[in-house]
Amino acid sequence: MSRKRYVAYRLAWTAVGAWAVLTLIFIVFDLVPDPGQYNIFNGMSAEQYREMRGYDQPLLQRYLSWMVGFLTLDLGTTIYGNSVSAELASAAKVTLTYAVPSVVLGVTVGVGAGLLGAVDPDGKATRLVKGISYVGFAIPTFIAADAMFFFAQEHLQVFGVQYDSEVGLYTIRNLQALLLPAIVLTVNVLAVQLRYARTESTEVLQEDFVRTLRASGAGTLTLVRHVLRNVASSLMALFVSELVGVVFVVLVVIEVIFGVPGFGTLLYDAIHERDIGLILGTTVLPIVLVMVGNLIQDVAHAIIDPRVEAE
Repeated sequence: MSRKRYVAYRLAWTAVGAWAVLTLIFIVFDLVPDPGQYNIFNGMSAEQYREMRGYDQPLLQRYLSWMVGFLTLDLGTTIYGNSVSAELASAAKVTLTYAVPSVVLGVTVGVGAGLLGAVDPDGKATRLVKGISYVGFAIPTFIAADAMFFFAQEHLQVFGVQYDSEVGLYTIRNLQALLLPAIVLTVNVLAVQLRYARTESTEVLQEDFVRTLRASGAGTLTLVRHVLRNVASSLMALFVSELVGVVFVVLVVIEVIFGVPGFGTLLYDAIHERDIGLILGTTVLPIVLVMVGNLIQDVAHAIIDPRVEAE
């Protein structure tokens, strides 16, 4: 199979997989009674709530509306009448502001330190980064976040660590409030990436071509470059799986503790308030991100590994 056919094949399967997942989510949520219909929000009666959710329509019409709404980014409304898409966009903007730099930094430093740790395990810089990663890997996220929040307020006298929704996102106060969550997330991602990169690299270092490189007098950077080329596919697979954990677990813990109005807090509030519309939106988005991430991973694999065309 050529690379072009392989990419087309993966695009088609991603589309089919997305349709199947969205259909399954619709069926599950349709079978589970909506607790919101038994409550009254803003003076809304149960009949008005059912009409707003479309429960008075036939099943097929609700399903088609659900699929069309997703394709047009119209995910309905919350129990308070707000647009789910607007809520997601606002929360995602806050989360991406600190999460993207944290993930990029954590992956870059983690992978680099893991490779150097396997090639040159006795280096001082390697031992320092490895020590930090072990601490970050061993301490649960909620304990690390709580400890940093308490330490900043009580001992460093930094009282601006809480996010202020009354001012803009890109103000000094709120950017300062996002610093501690960014540090916790960076250490978490770094720890996972470093351990995995070091393990994978150690296995590759046992290969014959590495011994040949060492015998020919190749330097550390040359070894790292060749090892990285061989472990890149495995590391990309880890990055996609790590994305699920970051979105569903780490971000929720971090943002709830630090009071950041991002995606994690939105997901937590949706579950706490039993807001079925918001739960649907916050559930679908990470799943779609993972599917797109898997697609990018496979396409990148086809570009990196020439054996894909032969297979």
